[in-house]
Amino acid sequence: MATSKPTKRRATPRPGTRQSIRVDQQLADDLAVLMTTGCDLSAAVRTAVGIVATMYRTAWHHRITPVGTAPTLAAFKFVEKPPVVGPPSLPWVTSDGPMWQTRPLTSTDDTRRQQQPTRPRPVDRLAAAG
Repeated sequence: MATSKPTKRRATPRPGTRQSIRVDQQLADDLAVLMTTGCDLSAAVRTAVGIVATMYRTAWHHRITPVGTAPTLAAFKFVEKPPVVGPPSLPWVTSDGPMWQTRPLTSTDDTRRQQQPTRPRPVDRLAAAG
């Protein structure tokens, strides 16, 4: 009869060591999603673990679940990314005429929707009329 050898687990991994995990299809798919942002495998794993660890610490700190118990995530909130450089948004129209905003856009979708309309220059209108 074979004796089972229990796996010894450390309470916490030592910094600088390499961990080994079995990658199943679900984990591969989840990592692929994180890596579409341009990060490598190590950064994707660090990001994911950091997010979950922060959620656990917060739940424990606020006594939502006892320390050592995994909390269940019921909701989450996205925050807007920092603005990116892009074309000015649509103008504000006042009694003095259109006034262009100077704040940068926040997403590529905004960029497509809020591009300045192309207007002919006064010289081009004269040439077209003539």
